[in-house]
Amino acid sequence: MKIPPSILKRLYVKNSLENSEDGFSFKIKNALANGTAVSMSPVKVDGTEYPLDATVIKTSDGDIPAAEVSGGNPAPIKVGVEVVIHVTADPLSEGAHTIGIALETREIGEIAFEVDDEI
Repeated sequence: MKIPPSILKRLYVKNSLENSEDGFSFKIKNALANGTAVSMSPVKVDGTEYPLDATVIKTSDGDIPAAEVSGGNPAPIKVGVEVVIHVTADPLSEGAHTIGIALETREIGEIAFEVDDEI
């Protein structure tokens, strides 16, 4: 089952992109159906790919390093719950950015989309 990018973009919480002392983060909120992430691709911002070992998925169940997400160590994606994706890196510059998000779910396979947000 392929979900159109226009629907997937709704997963992104608008205006959630922000810098922190050790990098940047943004939020996603699942409004479709409960899901289970079994792998994650590196986050991309303005074409720059950030390594999985610098990315953490922060859920209500705890923090999961993105590099450790697998079929044996899945990340739940619950309906109605915001998830923070934090990337340890240099802070992003002020202004608009394009964010690329891709992961594989047990339920529907690969999902990938891009959104625009700003700091």
